[in-house]
Order: sequence, then structure tokens, then C-alpha cells
Amino acid sequence: AAFTQIRPTRIGGSTVQSASRKHSSSPEGGDGTPATTEADAALQWELFNKHHAGRSWRGTWTTLDYMGDVMDETLASIELKKDGDAVKQEHEMVVGGKVADCETCFDSFETQTLPVATYSKGQLYKQRLAAVSLVNGPRVLRSGAMTTELVLKHGDGRVRVIFYHAPAWKNAEDEYHTPPDGLKFYRATVSREADRDEVPNRLQEQFPNIPEKGNPKFFRPVPPFAWHKKWGGTSWTWGPQSGDKGWMVEDMEEGDAWHGRPRGDSSNVWSMRLPGGILIQCPRVISPNDVELCRLAWLPEDDTLLRAEASISCLKPIVNNDDEMVGLAPPELVALRCDMMEMRGEVDEASTMYERIKGLSETDEDETVLPEK
Repeated sequence: AAFTQIRPTRIGGSTVQSASRKHSSSPEGGDGTPATTEADAALQWELFNKHHAGRSWRGTWTTLDYMGDVMDETLASIELKKDGDAVKQEHEMVVGGKVADCETCFDSFETQTLPVATYSKGQLYKQRLAAVSLVNGPRVLRSGAMTTELVLKHGDGRVRVIFYHAPAWKNAEDEYHTPPDGLKFYRATVSREADRDEVPNRLQEQFPNIPEKGNPKFFRPVPPFAWHKKWGGTSWTWGPQSGDKGWMVEDMEEGDAWHGRPRGDSSNVWSMRLPGGILIQCPRVISPNDVELCRLAWLPEDDTLLRAEASISCLKPIVNNDDEMVGLAPPELVALRCDMMEMRGEVDEASTMYERIKGLSETDEDETVLPEK
């Protein structure tokens, strides 16, 4: 029951047990006891430095539109440089380059560095961490759009996705004259990035297919059956009232295995399954006061499943003493969950289906079945 209190949706009846104090008091999460502001800030700062800070995350930022088509690709690096007790974030963007025309020459690139923010303990702003996951947002941009960023880290690599939602009205004449009827998804940015000397490249990672431990290959072929396994491991959750908690998941039930349902659980889910075992999901429309889910799942290795899930809410009206709406509250992160799963075995149904397909392929093609008279 404690697990479902910070979840806006049913977890599907997974066999979940509270982690032991020795386990849950590790830097990956908390033991569920009410944490002070100082203790919470220390835990978040420790996770940020352990998994993300002090690295140069080089990758290709790929922007997808509502239809899933590629709009733009940019080579960039997120520099999280430690500066004493602080961490400075800078974005180094490739804005131009020249290709060498001789064998002894080298390609040259023109870059531009943009300062973003400076972080310290207790000053991570909209960022929230749980184990190897990071959620930044939801945040409102100057344009009025809202962004929600999810990150999963494995070894020296990580996958990052940003979902963009913009204000939308049912009637065109009401635009910008009344509060929005909802926020509508219109694009996403996906980045496969690593703390390496070279940007992860599709051609370099075709073969061999099996990634090395701690060195994920982002573009390896992953068949759909790879998602359907028996998974178990740890789950780290956070809620504004319950704080950080760690859980042991003995056996993930089908209802909780949303990574095996790429189209989502409703028609309001926008989703894409990308090369390298990456699945992203977000709401098509976020209605006022509704709690919706932004999800990121990643198979960095055949026997490892990482999942991040952010529950967000927006467009909550601010009412004065006269029951008059005077504005809209900023969007908020309602809950966060990070799953770190290992394969515990094959799913029996999958092997049975394989045997059925194999049996059909071995059927004599000349055999004719006549209907009964």
C-alpha cells in the first residue's frame, strides 16, 4: 500500500517488498523515513556527483516531431565541470566544420560554448534524482512551452530525452484569451551520449552486437522479444510526502511491465521504440489537474533493464478567497520512479509462442483442409 500511495496508476500487482534498511540507506535511495531538507539535499547532491557530474557527455541530439520524423540533429557535449563545491554546466555545440581533403589531414569543427547553470548542494533547481535516473522539470520555457527531461545512466553512457508540450485550446477564438484547455505534445529530443573521446557513432557500433560491461553500444540491434523477460531487481521511488524509498521487486508482473507495451496503455500515449533498445512514452495531451506519465526505458545490455517514470501535473488553477481564478500554478513533479532490473529468466509464454510459430512453418504446404459438410 505504501508503494501505491506515491503512484498515480496501479502497479499491476508486482511482488514488491520493502528493501532492508541496509540496502535502502545506500546512495541509490532512502529508507522511507521522513527526511529533513538538509538530508534530502545531501542525498540528491551525492547522487548527482556520483552518476552525472565531472563528466563530458558527448552525443548527438536528435529532434523528432509529432510524427516521429527527424527534424534536426546536432553534435553537442554537456560539460558538467566540478569547481570546488559547485558544478558548472556548459553546452558545447558544433556549429560548423571542415572535412579534410587529404589522408594526413584532420577534420576540424567550429564549436560554441553556452553557459547553462551552476549547481551546489541544495541548489539543483528543477532536477530530481533517484538511483541512476534524473528528471529535470517539468519546466516552463519563455515561449510558454513545457519541457520534461528524463535521463538514465549505465556505465560510461546515458540516454536522455526531453518531451515538449505547448498550450492548446479546443476553440481557435479562445487562444491566449482564456486558460489553455491542455498542453499538447509537439516534439521530443533524444540524445545518446557518453563520457568518451568520440561521439557514439551508428556505424562503429553495428558489430559486435553484445555490448561490453559498462560500455553500452547505443545502436545495437535489439529484437522486440528482448523486452519480454522475467525481470527482478530494485525500484527507487520518491514522492513529496513519502520521500525516498527503496524496494525489492522479486518478480515483475505483466501489469507493471509497461516497457513490453510500446504503444502505451491508452490512446493518449505518444511513444517511439528507437534503435539500441530505447523506448520513450509521454502523454499526447495533458489536461488541467490530471497526473500524466513520462517514461523512458532502456536495454543497455541484454540482461539489464533500466526504467525511469515521472508523474507530472500542470495547469492547476490558483483561486483566491472569493473563489476566483487569479492564475495558474507552475507545473510540478508529483512522483518519480527508477527501476534497475536484471533478467531472471525467459517468459514461458514467449517460448510457447515460438514453438507454435515453428510448428506452423513446418506444416506441409500441399496439405488442404476441406470444410465439413
